[in-house]
Amino acid sequence: MMNYRWILLVSLMLLAACGGKGSEAESLASVNAGPDQTVHVGDTLNLIARGDPSGGEFTWRQLSGPTLAEFPLTGGAASVLLPDSMTPARLVLEVQYRLPDGRVLTDRMTVDVQPRVSVPVALIQSTAASGQWLATGAMVLLDGSDSFDPEGQSLSFSWQQLAGDSNWLHGQDLSQPRLELKAPLLAADSRYLFELTVQNDAGLSDQATMELWVQGNAAGIYADAGVDQTVVEFKQHWLDGGNSASLAGPIRCSWTQTQGNSAVVTDASDCRTDFVVPDSRQQPELVFELQVQDDSGASASDTVRFTVRPSGLHYKADTGQRQCYDQLAALPCDDQAYPRQDADFGRDAVADFLNKIGIGRAGFDFSKLDAFGDELPRDATDFVCIRDNVTGLIWELKEPAAASLANASLRAASNYYSWTSEQDGNGGEPGQAAAAQDGCPSQSDCGTATYLAEVNASLYCGGANWRLPTVTELNSLVDFGHTQVLDPIIFQHEPAASLLGHRYYWTRQTSAEGGAGHAAWVISMDDGNDNSLPKRQDSRAFIRLVRSP
Repeated sequence: MMNYRWILLVSLMLLAACGGKGSEAESLASVNAGPDQTVHVGDTLNLIARGDPSGGEFTWRQLSGPTLAEFPLTGGAASVLLPDSMTPARLVLEVQYRLPDGRVLTDRMTVDVQPRVSVPVALIQSTAASGQWLATGAMVLLDGSDSFDPEGQSLSFSWQQLAGDSNWLHGQDLSQPRLELKAPLLAADSRYLFELTVQNDAGLSDQATMELWVQGNAAGIYADAGVDQTVVEFKQHWLDGGNSASLAGPIRCSWTQTQGNSAVVTDASDCRTDFVVPDSRQQPELVFELQVQDDSGASASDTVRFTVRPSGLHYKADTGQRQCYDQLAALPCDDQAYPRQDADFGRDAVADFLNKIGIGRAGFDFSKLDAFGDELPRDATDFVCIRDNVTGLIWELKEPAAASLANASLRAASNYYSWTSEQDGNGGEPGQAAAAQDGCPSQSDCGTATYLAEVNASLYCGGANWRLPTVTELNSLVDFGHTQVLDPIIFQHEPAASLLGHRYYWTRQTSAEGGAGHAAWVISMDDGNDNSLPKRQDSRAFIRLVRSP
């Protein structure tokens, strides 16, 4: 009886234990969406979920981030192609696992979408054909600018020489996409190998190589005058034969100009020297030849051509001032303690290099004209008017001063006038004409308008479009570099200052001094100062007419 009871008790305990194990298994059901991921734009996102116990159904949903059309997805394993147009973002995805008994379990994962990163592609283009032998001094371009990054990231460049008998990259900026190389002087044929490395923003890189072959130089000497260039006239420029060389040792240089307006070379025996680019108007090209020689007597030559570009100074009148000063005395120009003076700039600063059409002091350039307005030789002694070759204006020249009005000519230097004008621009004040023969030989009156009409009627110097000059035009004749502001070689006949107590010349422009148009501007041909005089009968000045060609 006792054994039976014991057996029954053990059986009940076993049954209880079996029931508890089933509940625990049921509570251990789970789902796992997998680890968080980092992917790139355009990649395929692979999703793998696991559920326990097996046999359930999986559904994927997107909870945040840019909307992807593929969701929701079914199945424990799924894939999503991220579009190339997608911006970097963070996605939160959830997987649901429905068990056979109807229960639903969930798990989440985070996906960081980063910009696509691919290895860049290094490419080298060369102006030297494959297998081409380069002679000493031959130019070759190695161009890596066609290198690219598939995602459009910016690239950095780095060049190096892997093989060759000499350092061909000396002095080059090796971080640029292009290299311009000049074949070196070699005793024997040599192979050169160059490598380009490109690197993108992500630090990924690629390399490309280019092979070049350089011939040995049998003469053992090479002259290099430099590359042809475009230069600006009147600017300092360099002649650089510094790349010339000899296998025998040091070389001697000699520069000779073979074409163009003459340029003054600072030291023609220096391999690297300078010159000021001369006036370009007649010959816009300069050619220099470089001769090099070594101690063995071997020699070589090369030429360099400069195309000269005009500076614009041919059409800008200057002041005539060629001297610089401190507070007390004259000093050389370009002094850094007293910079940017008048004489440092303009035509006057380059007067020694001007190829003038005519004659004149400093930067002035005047051509002598005959009675018909035709150009005369520079040394002509009989001329009637002048052309300013800088401004293009044609100017009246005076005839000798008369001892009296009875024998004064129309354009005598001693004639003087009051200001009159009925034309637009007179400031609303036409002025008052001085009486006939009151300072001039006219039988009509001695106003500027009458004088202007009489000169045009005479077809003086082949023109009938003479007029009073503007302030700027008249001022362009003044040479502030001399106490005698008008060049006496050109302006041979001028009035005596004692006639009026001054040598003011009328301009066409009304002055606003005094608050109205009652005065006109004048320029003093004693010192170049401007002033204004009333438009009255008793207010007199001299006249110098001007016209355009």
